[in-house]
Amino acid sequence: MTRALKQVIAEHTPLVVPSIHDGMSALLVRELGFQAAYIGSYATGAAKYGVPDIGYIGLEDMADQVRRLAPVVGVPIIVDGEGGWGNPVHVARAVRVLERAGAAATHIEDHVFGKHMTMNPQLATTGRTADKIKAAVDARDSEDFMIIGRSDAAYSEGPTAAVDRVLAYQEAGADGLFVAGLLDPENQARLRAEARVPVFTVDFPQHSAADHAAQGADVVLYFALAHSAAVHSMRAALETLAREGSTVGIEGQFDGVADFDRFLGIDRARDEAKSFGLLG
Repeated sequence: MTRALKQVIAEHTPLVVPSIHDGMSALLVRELGFQAAYIGSYATGAAKYGVPDIGYIGLEDMADQVRRLAPVVGVPIIVDGEGGWGNPVHVARAVRVLERAGAAATHIEDHVFGKHMTMNPQLATTGRTADKIKAAVDARDSEDFMIIGRSDAAYSEGPTAAVDRVLAYQEAGADGLFVAGLLDPENQARLRAEARVPVFTVDFPQHSAADHAAQGADVVLYFALAHSAAVHSMRAALETLAREGSTVGIEGQFDGVADFDRFLGIDRARDEAKSFGLLG
């Protein structure tokens, strides 16, 4: 049983949360001592299907990731709940599914379409999204499961409107507030002053986690780091193989099979096999 996310957030200023998208990234996050992990639709679509994050990923895709990776990572997982995959009734079911899959939190956003495609996404009304937040709060089994209200309005309606929206989601019962966009100092200060719950953000270029904390964030989601780094490294290795027909020149740049097996827990597996007399 992992610790409650609210407790973990309270103990860190800010809480740094890397994304995970497969068993290897989950093992690394656990090995390196991070206290929470993030599963986003961006990484999920890339890892599972090789598609961009424009609404292809469904509830069961996200729940499947949680079921597979929660036992591996062993820390609270924050899950991208998109727009709840429908109306407030659908949102309620999504919360129940994600919570029972093993998630510790989910964020529900107000964009309808356009994420990653345009800086002017289609948005649901504030009232409609607030109804989704209310449905999410009512549907959860435990109050430890956090419902995070997210707004994508900063790029289309402006930062003031985005803060207005997430504060309305707070009134609807959200346990966390998340503006998808870098706020100006005035709105950063306003959000921090009026938020009664933790404030979430994603990492922005040239900003450290400490910078985000100074701007009022309690949680920083590194939503693209792991899968972007994985693609960069795989591309470099495969380009060498394609170009040279050999990997001899890069063999010292990464672990060999024996080291990788140890990373995966082969020693523990051998001990278990020996205990059952399966190895001599």
